[in-house]
Amino acid sequence: MSNIKQELEKIKIPKELHERTKLGVEKAKLEQRSNKKRKLYKRFSIAAAVCLIVVSTLTFTPVLAAIQEVYDKIFSSKHIDDTGVRTAIDLGHGQSVDQTFYDEKHDITVHFESVMMDDKETKLLLTYQSKKTNLKNFYIDLFEGVSSIYLIVGDERKKLDNVGWGSSYYDSKENKMAEALSFESIKKYEGQDIRLEIENLTIWNDSGRDSVQTTWPLDFKLDQSAISERETIVVNKDFVFEKVTYKIKQVEFSALETRVVVTGKDTKLMRDETGMKYRVMSKLEHQFLNARRVDEEDGYVVNHKKSGVFLRSAGEKIEPVFSKGEVEGEDDEYIMIFAPVKDPQDCILEVGNKIKIPLTK
Repeated sequence: MSNIKQELEKIKIPKELHERTKLGVEKAKLEQRSNKKRKLYKRFSIAAAVCLIVVSTLTFTPVLAAIQEVYDKIFSSKHIDDTGVRTAIDLGHGQSVDQTFYDEKHDITVHFESVMMDDKETKLLLTYQSKKTNLKNFYIDLFEGVSSIYLIVGDERKKLDNVGWGSSYYDSKENKMAEALSFESIKKYEGQDIRLEIENLTIWNDSGRDSVQTTWPLDFKLDQSAISERETIVVNKDFVFEKVTYKIKQVEFSALETRVVVTGKDTKLMRDETGMKYRVMSKLEHQFLNARRVDEEDGYVVNHKKSGVFLRSAGEKIEPVFSKGEVEGEDDEYIMIFAPVKDPQDCILEVGNKIKIPLTK
């Protein structure tokens, strides 16, 4: 779906006016992505010991273990705007792959940190660094860039679809980029030797989009430790928000996220006179995004001074994962994604300041 709607979100639009966005408008997508990337340049400071990890050997040693522990804190920091990744790391989820690849042509050292997944998504955590090539505007952009990721198992070679935008941040002092790539689940290959190949880097700058032709390989055996289970609870509960009736179809719980799947009169795809599909931003989606704020350091963050849509579980407020704003369901569905919850049996959806719906059968 076109990202025109994300630009419209920045404009104060009367509640009664719903701007529509058409699918497949490539120029607008590129312009929006470029603007977004310029706003979301990530800057952070990392201890010198962390930098050693990009030149570490494949032998796991006590020294490497200590460095790895510090390295993990990069992806559990608030610089990563996917709270699912941060939570999963804090709870010890994921399979360590701990491999380094040197891209000699571009003088880029790549370190593959870990992989984690459930039945709908895979997260691959990695950093890349260079002494000669300025990486400030370099991204592995699976969403709107020229970058791709492929899965190779035996004679099968498959391009993997993105899930959301993924998360990244750039350390200007160390000239290092850290990325949490988000793509379709490869759970079914558990126990098999697989190869992932990242093809091409995307450069976003003032002039638009450019590319770097390259291939970064990762070979490993997919272990059960990488995989988390997903629990789905059928809810089928109605609620009314701003005179529109919505139905919570189901809620999905995993170690990486919590998904609330909703339908309503204004969540459906529509067609214009040419037959092109477009989606009107629903009143519920406006409310969900109302609490979203762009931070130059940390990407998409929650503005707690504004009302939005949140979960509450085990007495804690669970924040949205705004970096998954483009995850699509069925044509009549709107999917709201939140951080993982501690207790799926005690989970309430809070819409604005007054509406509270228990997410139980």
